[in-house]
Amino acid sequence: MECFWTSVLFSLVVADVVGLQCYSCHDHSDCQETEVCEEHQEKCRSTVMTIVVRPKISTYFLKGCDVSGKPNNSISHLSGDRVVFLAEEYCETELCNGGVPKEAPRVGDMIRARGRNDNILSCYSCTAADKTCNNSSLTQMRCFWPKERCVDITSLTDPEESPRDQERIKGCGQLSHCQETLGFHNHKSFHMIKCCNSSWCNNDMQDYKKDPLPLNGVTCHSCEGNTTHGCATDNIAKMQCRGPMTSCLEASGIHGISGKNSVLKGCASPSWCNSPYTSVYKNLGSVETHCCVGDLCNSLIIDGQLRPSPRSRASRFILAPQTVISTGLLLFVVFLLSSESS
Repeated sequence: MECFWTSVLFSLVVADVVGLQCYSCHDHSDCQETEVCEEHQEKCRSTVMTIVVRPKISTYFLKGCDVSGKPNNSISHLSGDRVVFLAEEYCETELCNGGVPKEAPRVGDMIRARGRNDNILSCYSCTAADKTCNNSSLTQMRCFWPKERCVDITSLTDPEESPRDQERIKGCGQLSHCQETLGFHNHKSFHMIKCCNSSWCNNDMQDYKKDPLPLNGVTCHSCEGNTTHGCATDNIAKMQCRGPMTSCLEASGIHGISGKNSVLKGCASPSWCNSPYTSVYKNLGSVETHCCVGDLCNSLIIDGQLRPSPRSRASRFILAPQTVISTGLLLFVVFLLSSESS
């Protein structure tokens, strides 16, 4: 009996030291390989891209370890003569990302559902990859699932962080926390996510790079990095906020690649403050977020640690809500798609 309990305790210690295991691949076939996650990676990720070019259907898998706090999302859009479906799902148990995500499309089922359902929206579709988002006449598509809404995603960052092909995408989707316009910007990036519930409602043609949103009168601190590089005292700048970004945001979390603490400051919409998209776009896990109203009020992070104010709206995203592609990763896969076709 003593040997039995010794072996049990040993196995628990080894499991704790080894860490979470996830399936890992980026290929046209599902995973057989596995990887052991780093200490700061608390989730397994599964991203599936399905491309329909009648009569051919092909699937691309992207799986591995990731940080916590990112939501399950899905989106569909047109790319030339192809229909592209993307779905992403996160889980937190051993090798839980096997197979196809629950929200990934079963294309046959979706086509049948669209054929017999009158409550499916029609939306505009475009991607920056094929340069269709700046055309005077956007492509129209009918969604494939009753739960999908029209979506419009903009992501403008430094060229070294994200290729220009990833700047804009429109289509149909199920995106977490997207009841109101989600927006964030600082001196390095501009992100906006909009979802709407009527056909062709995602018709916004504004080029936010050439024609920025109007100033709203709010000023916030702006920085991105850590307390020695990027968000050191000398790096923190003042920024005038635009459009619906009327709150000042500061956040800290563990960076998904480096595993080190990272800090973010800038302007955010109130809806962004209560969403997981700081984790999505900045690749931060275990994010602690503080939003406040008032000029330059986002000054609570000291030595990389967030000290919440009793009057602040502070939140901690540990577990992603189980609603329905990490938008940043979604756009990365779109970039892969455009590269394959070139």
